Amino acid sequence: MVLHMEIGARLKEAREAKGLSLEDLQETTKIQKRYLQAIEKNDFQVLPGKFYTRAFIREYASAVGLDPEQVMEEHKNELPTYEEENTVQFSRVQKSKQEAAQKSRGSSRFLPTFLTVGLVVGLILVFWIFMQSGSDENGAPADSSSSDEISVPAGSEGSGSEDPANDEEEQEESGEGSGAQEDAVEETEEDSAEEPEEEGTGVELSEEGSGSFPMHTYEVSPADDSEVTVEFSGNVYMEVQSPQGGENLVTPREYTSSDSPVTIDIGDKQELYIKTGNAPGMTVKVDDQPVTFPDPELTTQKLLLQLKE
Repeated sequence: MVLHMEIGARLKEAREAKGLSLEDLQETTKIQKRYLQAIEKNDFQVLPGKFYTRAFIREYASAVGLDPEQVMEEHKNELPTYEEENTVQFSRVQKSKQEAAQKSRGSSRFLPTFLTVGLVVGLILVFWIFMQSGSDENGAPADSSSSDEISVPAGSEGSGSEDPANDEEEQEESGEGSGAQEDAVEETEEDSAEEPEEEGTGVELSEEGSGSFPMHTYEVSPADDSEVTVEFSGNVYMEVQSPQGGENLVTPREYTSSDSPVTIDIGDKQELYIKTGNAPGMTVKVDDQPVTFPDPELTTQKLLLQLKE
């Protein structure tokens, strides 16, 4: 009987059997209510993209106690596929890698030629300096001011200073100067030791999520005046809320590389919730400190940033 039902009706029936409202399901899955309603009506055109549709359905099924993989298999003919989209993204990545490899090979080909030219120029320069030096030694006139007389610095032996009192005074002054220098060095070291070290923003993974739509929790400290930026390398659907399930801090939609970077105003928020349908295509940073997705290949992932003062 289950196989004759559409996937949306099957999910709705499971939700009602558990006594859950759409608001309850939104709080559990962090999927907007209008998307949940579209899934129950099999109106997948409302959802932001093909691979987001499949990810949202998996999350819905898991929340109402169904096996997501079994549901996806039994209703695979109803669901949109995203192999084509994944192929396009993969082709872009491969193209970028090939271009980088070609540039690297091109640089390696020019390197021996550059070194050879540099060596020849260096040899010519050394030869020119050597010739100039030889010309100066052969053609320069003798210094007419040179003499056989040897001047003796005042104060040294034989300079004529025979006053022992003057010698003692000079030694005392020298000792006092040395002592002053030592005191100055000690004061500088004490001042530098007392200066507090500036602490940067710390980002630490406190809990790694699991499943097909995992949520990873990060602790961020200190968070005063911190700034969160998101960069995109492809098409990425993103939602940013604070607190969880609350107000949207940016417009929930599909972003592209031309939108980079997106700056998120934290204000006095204590939590920042980020949900994405294409984790490999985005980079999240807090004050230039990267917040990485633990699974680099899983597309649908969530981040919970707990901001500490």
